[in-house]
Amino acid sequence: MKTFSLKDLQRRIEALEKELLLLRSSFEMIQDPLLLLNPKKEFLKVNPKGMELLGYPWEELSKMTFLEVIPLEENGKAIDQFEAMAEGKETLETFHLLHKDGLKIPVECFGRRKEETYFLQLKDLREKIQSMEEWERIKKQLMDKIRERDEYARELQALKDLFKEKVKEVEKMREEALLLSYTDDLTGIYNHRFLIQQLTLEVERQRRYPTALSFLMIDIDYFKHYNDINGHLAGDQVLRKIAHLLHQGVRQSDIVARYGGEEFAAILIHAEREKAREIAERIRRIIAETPFPNERQQPNQNLTVSIGIATFSPTISTVTDLIREADHALYRAKRKGRNRVEG
Repeated sequence: MKTFSLKDLQRRIEALEKELLLLRSSFEMIQDPLLLLNPKKEFLKVNPKGMELLGYPWEELSKMTFLEVIPLEENGKAIDQFEAMAEGKETLETFHLLHKDGLKIPVECFGRRKEETYFLQLKDLREKIQSMEEWERIKKQLMDKIRERDEYARELQALKDLFKEKVKEVEKMREEALLLSYTDDLTGIYNHRFLIQQLTLEVERQRRYPTALSFLMIDIDYFKHYNDINGHLAGDQVLRKIAHLLHQGVRQSDIVARYGGEEFAAILIHAEREKAREIAERIRRIIAETPFPNERQQPNQNLTVSIGIATFSPTISTVTDLIREADHALYRAKRKGRNRVEG
């Protein structure tokens, strides 16, 4: 096995550092906005033109996803483009980007995925999209850029090879941090933030691929009474156990989260109203039949939950609608005696 002296190693390190500096300089000199994204659509790298177009400094972009700079009504179009890239296709799409100050900027986006990285090359259309002739000219210019982008992609791949292990470590740390940001500290299940994000995505998906979708609001009956009698530590144990039991009651494809306090929620994918009621009743029954410490001191001599159901429909078609409808159904269950399902 060949050995290297300290000077040899130092020279090799200096050469790699110079090569890295050159590649970074090349990236920053590209005149069109260029975005590099990871599989979760988070920004890995944005050149100066890209930051200028979006109006955000890198400190903010590094904590954002690409879908956060797309108007909600156009998220579906962007998601379709990412799905096509994930299948190995080169894509060309037009939509708007949201500048930091709220301005909608029309852009043309050339996209391609190479290994685990999405390459998005943008063209600002505000000044040039004035006529069909100009539009055709811009498309031709973008196609001419394909060869330049391929050359850059090869250079970037060489850079990725040098730092492959480090990138893996960073990605693992980022995944762990993201998981923590979406996890409720007490129960270990998803938190309110993740719940709303996923419910928003599912509602948006309904506009493109209509399927059955239901939402459950779940509240522990007389939980304040339980806390007052047994103390908050005992109450925390109940919250953890309820979270565990909820997973037993739903299907593997469903999403369970802590909504806040003693309230939980569940997103039921591909579940019409009858299926949602079946799942809700199963949850209610499992919890009612599970023994809890000192539950005989509860007003109903048992620790139970009440559940409200909302199902996506033409009249219940937004995130707010689903939450409001499920919440109303939950309070109907409370008024009718608790330990029941309504909706």
